[in-house]
Amino acid sequence: MRQLIYPMKEQYEEFIIDESKFSGYAQSISFPKNEEEIREVIKELGEKHIPITIQGGKTGITGAGVPEGGHIMNLSHMNQMKDGCLLEGGNGLIVVEPGINLMDLRKEINATFRKNLLFWPPDPTETSATVGGVAASNAQGISRLLYGDSRDYIEALRIIDSKGQAHFIERGKKFTLPSGKSIEMLDAVLGKEGITGVISELTLKLIPKPESIWGIAFFFEQAEDAGKFVDTLKRDLPKSKNAAVAAAEYIDRESISLIESHKGTMTKIKELPNIDENRAGMVYIEIHGEEEGIEELAESLMESAIICNSDPDEAWAVSGETDVEKLRAFRHGAAETSNLYIEKVRRDDKRITKLGTDMIVSNLTFSRVLADIQEELADAGLKGCVFGHALENHLHVNILPECYGDYEKGIGLIRKWAAEVNEQHGEIVGEHGIGKLKQRILGDLISGQYIELCRELKSEFDKENIWNRGNIFPEKAGQV
Repeated sequence: MRQLIYPMKEQYEEFIIDESKFSGYAQSISFPKNEEEIREVIKELGEKHIPITIQGGKTGITGAGVPEGGHIMNLSHMNQMKDGCLLEGGNGLIVVEPGINLMDLRKEINATFRKNLLFWPPDPTETSATVGGVAASNAQGISRLLYGDSRDYIEALRIIDSKGQAHFIERGKKFTLPSGKSIEMLDAVLGKEGITGVISELTLKLIPKPESIWGIAFFFEQAEDAGKFVDTLKRDLPKSKNAAVAAAEYIDRESISLIESHKGTMTKIKELPNIDENRAGMVYIEIHGEEEGIEELAESLMESAIICNSDPDEAWAVSGETDVEKLRAFRHGAAETSNLYIEKVRRDDKRITKLGTDMIVSNLTFSRVLADIQEELADAGLKGCVFGHALENHLHVNILPECYGDYEKGIGLIRKWAAEVNEQHGEIVGEHGIGKLKQRILGDLISGQYIELCRELKSEFDKENIWNRGNIFPEKAGQV
């Protein structure tokens, strides 16, 4: 019988940490290539009552794929496209394994639908993230503004339960929990961070690519002006019959400085010009549609930016996938370089992890949200990067501690913000999931109603209690 389960050795150390720098431990690891191998691993471990942590590309930032004892089931070798078809009306479907990453998914879609250009709208800027990870963590990306939630583009999936049984779940199927709550079966898996089973296959909905894509970056000397620009767009977003604003991303000065300090090693953005050090922030806008409609929207956006004191001669305006990808890479650099900062300070203190927010308060102006964040960081004596989805007030604040004392102050500030967001009836977890790290930082501030739903789902779908212990609600993986 072929060996599928390997004891943990030094060569597998990279699999006990993710991009949040939350780290753990495990006794064994496997890399199944298909459902049959998943079942064999489950059977062997089940006889010994060993819990399993499901893992994909390790790009998560909440520790959801980091084990704390037991076994790691890494799905990166299940990375193939299995089928694809064009539907009436111009949409398409593609069937993939969970370990395929976003970069390879795009290549497969382009190769399969060469005569009918299609794409999968969910677009987290981390292109090495896996589709299974996107589904499990509720990752969204910068274009949710136009295309909606990731779950809207997952038509069906296969999930393997703790007994090794496969279940095919498609959109529209519902079931009732013992509590009487009715839920769509897909939602028992999507965004549930692996606590209900392992995804072995996904059927994705594809839609026609826009005829053209433009990216425009506007720069502002004062953060207040950037805030006013976003508020203007929130009140009256320019519209056109043939095009629409797909993304509006804010990036602050601290993020820009960090990105530019690493620019020499970041291939896609090397050629971009340096940004004037007197610019306090930028707003990146992406427009999708027909060329005529895009030009109309771009002109309107430029007028609004000028009113808010942005110099039109400084703006970056590009068109076409290749050049737009460079601006997207710059936006991704905000997250990537803040992670690199944490990696650096961890060399002196391993207790430090990523401290990033994922909160949404929709009933305030963007200017107010941004000003409050900047003021409270300054009052706490903390440095931080602020970037994210501007029109949704969905900012990611990455605190940059210089020592463990700063780290502790950062946790206190994040908890303060979370309590205030709850008072405002906002969301303290938007798209990254809870995992183990945020569960420990936010704890009692996480919605009790959501926790109870997840507990009930786990009891119903994972009666043996083997999958992803410690995610969402506290539970040690190493305990049986």
